[in-house]
This record gives sequence, C-alpha cells and structure tokens, in this order.
Amino acid sequence: MRVLVIDDHPLIQEIVPAVLVKAFGEVVVDTQSTLEAGIERAAAEPPDLVVLDLGLPGCDGIDAMSRFRMHFPQMPVAVLSARCDREAILGVLDAGASGYIPKTSKPDVMIAALRVIEAGGTYVPPEALDEPSAPRARRRLGRLDLTDRQQAVLRLILKGYSNERIAAELSIAPNTVKQHAHAIFVALGVSTRTEAIIAVRQQGIALG
Repeated sequence: MRVLVIDDHPLIQEIVPAVLVKAFGEVVVDTQSTLEAGIERAAAEPPDLVVLDLGLPGCDGIDAMSRFRMHFPQMPVAVLSARCDREAILGVLDAGASGYIPKTSKPDVMIAALRVIEAGGTYVPPEALDEPSAPRARRRLGRLDLTDRQQAVLRLILKGYSNERIAAELSIAPNTVKQHAHAIFVALGVSTRTEAIIAVRQQGIALG
C-alpha cells in the first residue's frame, strides 16, 4: 500500500507514518511539504490514499482540498487538520474529502478513521455529528420511505462514491443517480451529500 502525506509540520511527518503502519501493516509512505509538490508526486506515482493537511503554505482553509480535487477527482483523501469546528468539517467533506480527522484525535481514532477511508467509506468525526444544529432526518429511528433503488444509491453515497461510480456500480445513467439523490435528500430533509451522511448516522436510520 502506498500513502502520500502532504503536511509541512515535521512532527506530523513523523507521527502519521507510524499511525499508518499500525493501521495497515506494510506501507510505503511518501511525505511532501507543499500542495504543489504533493500534486506532482501523486501524478508521478498515484497513491492508494492521501493524507492532506489544510494549513499548507499558500493555501487557505479548504482551498488545499479543492485544488487537489481538481487534479484527482477520485483519489481517496483523508484531511488532517488542527481545526475541529463543524463549519470546517462540512466544508472539506463537501469539497470532496473522504474523511476529516482532527489532529487532536487519539491514535486509535486516527487508525479507525483511516481504515474506514481506505475501505472506501467516509469518515465524519463526532464534532460534526454532535453539533445541535446538525441536520435532522424527517424520520428519526426507523426506515426511510425510499424505493429499493434509492436505498441502493444511498448506501453508495454513505460509502463516499461519486455519481459516476454509483452509476457504474448500479448500471444506470448518471442523471438517474442525480434524480435518486434528490429524492433521498428530500426524504432526509437535507441539501448535500455531507448532510445526508450526517443525518443517517446521527439519527441511526435503518435501510431496508
């Protein structure tokens, strides 16, 4: 497994590789200190996972995530940041991150989060789930009034799949995926993928 760590803090460059080894065993870790160097490295040797810091030189907040996604739309990215406020978390996830890991997280939490992301899921930290203003599903515990196909789309959204990948997985058109996603958002009372993920996990909603 190859992991690219893009972070300019020497301590993080030492800690993260050790956490990655505990999470995945044998890992080849490449570290870069700037977004530009990270993008070049990812293009030359595509990694299986990217660990990206938001506070890189010349980057402002979620700008690093947005710029990286422009070059690599599908590459799994775990954002590692000193910020742990809900606004930052939701902004980064909406920008295409596969997960958000606060730097204050304990090693076992980081390990669990990295495993979720590497497996194709989306990691949402408790800081986003516990906020009182987090979106609430229309139906709390129980089932959503969705068709079997819509539930299949929602399961893949929860895994962090793009519309294109969902379309390929279910053998349907991308526009059909968008229509199903809209129906899902209406049923959950949300407007974005990130809010949908949070709503399902926060309310413990069961799928058929």
